[in-house]
Amino acid sequence: MILKYHCACCDEVVTSTQKVCPKCGSQHIKSPYGLWTFCLVACFIVAVTFKVGHLYVQNHNAETPEQISILSVLQQDSKSGT
Repeated sequence: MILKYHCACCDEVVTSTQKVCPKCGSQHIKSPYGLWTFCLVACFIVAVTFKVGHLYVQNHNAETPEQISILSVLQQDSKSGT
């Protein structure tokens, strides 16, 4: 099996059913799934953050109205007034 449990004290390979390391007697057995769990949770958090940021930008990206200069307003008034 590729995934093996290890003793945290002496890094001895132990089976998943052993509660105590046969070499040093330590009860701290490291699971091989800890890193994979961390990676999955980190990827999930990154994906959620990206999606929330995307939705925020999409909802708050309202187009500003076109700015009309005073000169163009005066030109329109002079054309309609004649």
